[in-house]
Amino acid sequence: MRIQPLLLLLPAALLAQAPHFTPREAIRAEWARRPLAWTEARKAGLPPADRARLERTLQRIGGPGAPALLTPELDNPTLPIWEAKAREARSPEDRFTALFFLNRLKSPKALSALEGLGPADAVTWPRHLHLEGAVSTARLNGANPGPALQVFLDALGKAGKGDPVRAQAARLRLTLAGKESDLLPPIAATPGSLLALMDAWNRAPWPQRRELALGAFKTLDQKSRAWAALGLRAPDAATLDRACVGVLSRLAEGVPRPAPAEAFQAGGQPWLCATQPLARWYGYQALAKLEAPLPALQQALAHEPPLGADTPMLLGTLLPALRRQLPDQADQARARLLDGPDAIARAAAIEDLPSVPADLDALTRRTWQDAQFESQQVLIQSYARWKLATDEQKARLRPWLQHPNWTCRWEAYQALAKLDPATPWPAAPKPTEKDRAILAEAMRLAERGRPVRLRIAFSHGRSVTLKLDPTVAPMNVANLVLLARKRFFDGHLVPRVVPDFVVQMGSPYDTMDGGPGHTVRCENSLAWYGPGSVGMALSGKDTGGCQFFITTNATPHLTGRYTRLGEVEDPDRALKLLDDLELGARIETITVLNP
Repeated sequence: MRIQPLLLLLPAALLAQAPHFTPREAIRAEWARRPLAWTEARKAGLPPADRARLERTLQRIGGPGAPALLTPELDNPTLPIWEAKAREARSPEDRFTALFFLNRLKSPKALSALEGLGPADAVTWPRHLHLEGAVSTARLNGANPGPALQVFLDALGKAGKGDPVRAQAARLRLTLAGKESDLLPPIAATPGSLLALMDAWNRAPWPQRRELALGAFKTLDQKSRAWAALGLRAPDAATLDRACVGVLSRLAEGVPRPAPAEAFQAGGQPWLCATQPLARWYGYQALAKLEAPLPALQQALAHEPPLGADTPMLLGTLLPALRRQLPDQADQARARLLDGPDAIARAAAIEDLPSVPADLDALTRRTWQDAQFESQQVLIQSYARWKLATDEQKARLRPWLQHPNWTCRWEAYQALAKLDPATPWPAAPKPTEKDRAILAEAMRLAERGRPVRLRIAFSHGRSVTLKLDPTVAPMNVANLVLLARKRFFDGHLVPRVVPDFVVQMGSPYDTMDGGPGHTVRCENSLAWYGPGSVGMALSGKDTGGCQFFITTNATPHLTGRYTRLGEVEDPDRALKLLDDLELGARIETITVLNP
């Protein structure tokens, strides 16, 4: 007689009672953000994949008593922990991570993370795991590569795993700090190399940069001596045109705080791209660093619109500078923005309020209705900043626990828990129509279990394809898929390009402001943020929406803190393109590919 498998001999009722925790249940639980009651005995009965999914879900929910997602070394990095991990590191990922955190902690022992590496290791070292910037930072913190390590670093270059732009940027930092006497031979000027070299240059003190900033950058000129000083060959006209917004952004970011008046008195002819909204956005932020009155600036601000701030969002960006230079005009602008329809501008106006406004109830009603979370977040955080009495803060915060957006409830809970640790964990609101669409798509994609591919087509015929993993971050992947299908991203600009770090995009304002009108839960994991990783941009827990970033080198400090969705396809081609992407590049389309 043929023996039946044991599984087939078990009663159906007993099989139905076997514990499980499916992707669909994980998505529901993480959306609801309600702590789950699972005994250890019941957990033990789960299949390994289901148990791992349950443990991750409990960590992501983060309710009272939930297990921590971050490991101690990531949650609270200290020198003893990372110096010990540097001695133990063997894989390239572990070595880079230890070097990174020791640099952040300014340890002179940072290069111990690379000890023991030799020419043979250069052959297997990941091509896009760049060390130039990290090694230069270690040297600036007092570390020096020994002969053996230098052999490994030289072997990386011979293996074609060095990058001339990163190498020149590292050399410029060391030269400005007096650690090296000369730059490397000049490299080609491209939008990416201009940004990278200006970032390195901006790290030097203002007195070292003053003469070049005030003189060589008066106009965007091919013959400017700025290029040679940065270690670049002279750019052609097309490169300068494409890189214009990026160069202006770096000049603005390089203005020290407090800013000397001379930083805004360079003169010269106005650059053609200076009127572009993204360039103005960066420039307005630089003007806020100027604390002393500047008559020429005051005169320009007195016109309507001030300095061409012809949208509420741009006026809100300019408001801190207006506050310092012309307080009466700032009061008028703030009043308009507080009463206006633009939520991002309202957030800036609330930040400008030094104390509780007389019409706080009316302001709260307007802000409550905003689709953009920024204004709500700023208002909730302002109750403490305005030093309201504890009881009044509690009274103001409690209604936010009932807001239709979970992120408002979470923000209010955090503030209330500081005043009253017994504050109960908030309940999630009923899903909206958008929420239900995201949940349905997330469940479909997670159960299918296959990567989702999105192609980003940039201006000038360039494209990058993302491979996103819905088994790790189903809600966030589903959200981007639905937005892409609605053509939400098409035509918008790339507002953030930080060489050797990230390229960020997705803002409906073409800056780093705003969202799609809803927020999505974080789906954090301990997946490593290596080069080419795709992550969600945030302004706090569960604030993801439409803005995302792609890393151009490893970024270990993002691990477990930002939802990682996947990575780029064909990294050799994609990372080269992203390394040279200009600030303000236009997204033509983002298309969901099949599969």
